[in-house]
Amino acid sequence: MGHTRKKKSGVLPLTHGHTMYYEEHGNPKGKPVVMLHGGPGGGLHRRFLKLFDLKTTRLILFDQRGCGKSTPFGVASLAHNTTWDLVADMERLRKHLGIDKWFVTGGSWGSTLALVYAETHPDRVTGLLLRSACIMTDSEYGWLYDKSGSAHVFPERYAEFMKPVGAQKGWRPIMKTYRKLLTSRNPATRRKAAKAWWGWESDVSFLRPRPDDTKAATMESLAVLENHYFTHNAWLKPNQIVRNAHRLQHIPLAIVHGRYDLICPFQSAWELHNVVPHAKLIPVPDAGHGGWEKETLKLVKRTLKEMIA
Repeated sequence: MGHTRKKKSGVLPLTHGHTMYYEEHGNPKGKPVVMLHGGPGGGLHRRFLKLFDLKTTRLILFDQRGCGKSTPFGVASLAHNTTWDLVADMERLRKHLGIDKWFVTGGSWGSTLALVYAETHPDRVTGLLLRSACIMTDSEYGWLYDKSGSAHVFPERYAEFMKPVGAQKGWRPIMKTYRKLLTSRNPATRRKAAKAWWGWESDVSFLRPRPDDTKAATMESLAVLENHYFTHNAWLKPNQIVRNAHRLQHIPLAIVHGRYDLICPFQSAWELHNVVPHAKLIPVPDAGHGGWEKETLKLVKRTLKEMIA
């Protein structure tokens, strides 16, 4: 199928003054695949390249609004930054690159965006691989941010997460208080809140906790954008992803999900599988949420190879 090429990158103008940074890797005549990063706020990562056979794949990566090299960044990007803006951005990128249909994959928040995009434009999706499925339900928010879920496993870490917000009860008030801190005009206040917010997520991301090497700027964009999206339920109606999942019935679909995921509980993958029974549900028996845990990585690579081929 020809030779692989070195990275090709560009900046695509979007609506309302936003711009998107994107990259292409692999074979320009290969099967088009777009990989969606997590967060929201994470940004693309070169480690994504390890998941694909670049001799047969035309891999598209991009920084979502407010992330990485896309502009504006962080707090400044919150205006006109919704799930529906991101879906429209994906369509703009697809057309810009002259791609008719593409395979869509993503983990965590990337799985959410992949699902919403596929439900909106099913005729543009050749397949879906979701890692750590996130379907934006109240039970997911409660599991991660309330005291009755992951906090039972890591109470000492959860106590650190709660320090900036005091004795708030319920995930909704916690979200609102964090929102005030994360969008404060005081940079020190924002940094302190972002460190506590992301520290909690990092602490519970892996089955075996590991040191976090996230840079301060990325930490802040992750905290700000996650809070921005989750406070608004990602601009989705209650249970919208599950209710619209019938639109995926003709799309090959697989879900790889860590059994001990403390961020996106396995229940979410199970609920999704129940409404799209043709989906292949692949539990990872000894993994949490992190996409780079050994067994998760192995199963994602294997499933991508099978589906893209």
